[in-house]
Amino acid sequence: MKKIWKTLPLLCTAALLLASGFAFAQDKKDEKPKDEPKKEKVVAAEIGKAAPGFELKDLAGKTVKLSDYKGKIVVLEWFQPSCPYCVKGYEEGGNCRSTADKMQKDGVVYLLVNSSNAKDPNAKLEDNVEFFKSRKISETVLLDPDGKVGRAYGAKSTPHCMVIDAKGNLAYRGAIDNMLEKDAKEKVNYVETAVRELKADKPVSTKETRSYG
Repeated sequence: MKKIWKTLPLLCTAALLLASGFAFAQDKKDEKPKDEPKKEKVVAAEIGKAAPGFELKDLAGKTVKLSDYKGKIVVLEWFQPSCPYCVKGYEEGGNCRSTADKMQKDGVVYLLVNSSNAKDPNAKLEDNVEFFKSRKISETVLLDPDGKVGRAYGAKSTPHCMVIDAKGNLAYRGAIDNMLEKDAKEKVNYVETAVRELKADKPVSTKETRSYG
């Protein structure tokens, strides 16, 4: 009898622990999952409306703001060093290279934006620097590691180009030219055409096209 009474407290303790464990598990089961923070939905800028402002670092770590170029026509070209279209486009005589050169000679601001995620190999600083160093050309590349600027402009691929007029409005969004359009009868550089029309104080004839990629 003594043995039973000595054992009883231990059995009760064990039962209590089991019950507590069950209740804890049951509470966990019934517990509703915590709401995850909602991702901010970004609506891409509209053609004809104010271009989204931004502040990004270039490859040298210098801060570049869109507002720095107030009153000037600005071309933004989304870029990745491993993109085959960018690689080809920045070869000698390539469409990206020739367009950038021509625009800058005409007094147009030409900026490249790399919206690759910080963990993506395309975001490596040294790879971006080497891309242009090996080609013996100099371009201003802005890093957008969280992709906020890319989403704000509706950039979906590379190279995806935007033309901002001197009033700060988005005037064109799309491909750099019609090189990939199978039914194109003649070559048209959409970026150059948009800039030429803006300089002539004319409305941009082609406001949006499908980008490369």
